[in-house]
Amino acid sequence: MGNIDVSDDSIIATKFVDFAVGGHGPWKLAVPMTVYPPREDTRLLAEAILSLGVEPSTAVEVGCGSGVLSILLAEVGWDVFAFDVNPYAVASARWNVDEHGQSERVSVNEGGVGEQGWEILGGTKLLVWNLPYLTPDEEAIRLEPIEEASMTDIPNGGWSAELMKHVNSHDEDGFIVVLLMRSDPRSPSDKGDWVRNGWSCRVINRLRMGRERIESVAFWKPGSGVGAVTVEECDSTMTEAGSLPDRGWQRVRARRQTKGRGRGGSVWEFQEGDVAATWKLAIGDGSEIPHGLVQTAVGSAIAENIGCRTKWPNDLVDKSGLKIGGIIAESSSYESGMRVGVGINSCPRIVSERRVSGWSETLGDDSAEVVFRIIDASLSGIFEAVPGLPKPGIEFLVEHSWRGISSSLSEGAFPRAFGRCMRAVGLDESGGLILEDGGEVSVITDVDELVWSFPSGF
Repeated sequence: MGNIDVSDDSIIATKFVDFAVGGHGPWKLAVPMTVYPPREDTRLLAEAILSLGVEPSTAVEVGCGSGVLSILLAEVGWDVFAFDVNPYAVASARWNVDEHGQSERVSVNEGGVGEQGWEILGGTKLLVWNLPYLTPDEEAIRLEPIEEASMTDIPNGGWSAELMKHVNSHDEDGFIVVLLMRSDPRSPSDKGDWVRNGWSCRVINRLRMGRERIESVAFWKPGSGVGAVTVEECDSTMTEAGSLPDRGWQRVRARRQTKGRGRGGSVWEFQEGDVAATWKLAIGDGSEIPHGLVQTAVGSAIAENIGCRTKWPNDLVDKSGLKIGGIIAESSSYESGMRVGVGINSCPRIVSERRVSGWSETLGDDSAEVVFRIIDASLSGIFEAVPGLPKPGIEFLVEHSWRGISSSLSEGAFPRAFGRCMRAVGLDESGGLILEDGGEVSVITDVDELVWSFPSGF
């Protein structure tokens, strides 16, 4: 133990902690009482930072604590503005930064999100924050008040909602936010809130610590903030998407679609206020992803964020199995990549003498513009090529797809094939549904061979 100066007339007891990660360090860090020391979550976020393939420029660290992540960022080439609301953390970080020779690259400042006048500096390309994720009612919290404030989330969207107020107006091209968040059990800071505000998200790494699962999550604006091509009217957005460029995050949406297509050439009946859009995905870089798996992954991503369910292979449904929307994936020999069309009903109605549902039953009265923004961020999170971030592979897409399908299964939905009730047990790498019946396993790739039953009827 030792002491560290906080002001001209104040010192505080300090312990020293050794920390190293990914060939960097070890650093001996002075950590005063009430300052969060480097732990497993710090390491997880440090490993996420090291995995980024972003050209270093200017970074901001919120809640810097001992300053170890700012030191790491500086070592790999970033100029860092570090912030903390705890004056002891500021003193600790300044001492550690200076001790390890990074005072020219790292500026440590008192303040942070929620403080009057705080803002993200112009030119910032990266923001990192080990978000407070404890909740006030957790019995395990036995901390000093200032330490508890640095580790405890807040209600109504958590600290990440407060951060969004700042990042929404930060227009720097290529800006990425990396947050350490708790996903199980959920803390008030939820990555789904970012998607619903138009931010793409991708989990970089995760760790299970006892009863908690924590994740490093990257957020960015789809297409670097460049919006979709929007047309007032067209026959089909699938056709319109054929003329989109083959590079970048490309999508087109129509305010009115007259001849939308569904599976097998069926007609998608569009009503004013619905969403009709197509994305041109750059899939064809030697790691070809099957159409079926693209459809199931897209369906799972959308369902997670608009509150509905997926019905294999390409339908979006409500809890009772009524159709909300559909997904279609196509490609041709004359184009690179794949076109993925999405059509979603805004409200319930009768179509071809059958009742269908709409997002008004799950999201409420959100407009088509808001719902398109959610869908766009959902698809970007799994398919957009973002400099510095790895794209998910087939294994992730299978897992992600199955998680979406499992929601309906856990609520009592089940498939029938070949005249028998079957048990769905997984997906293969082509997106085919794996069924089990009496110990015999089969893979279904043709939806016409399958009939789904839902708890409330279909």
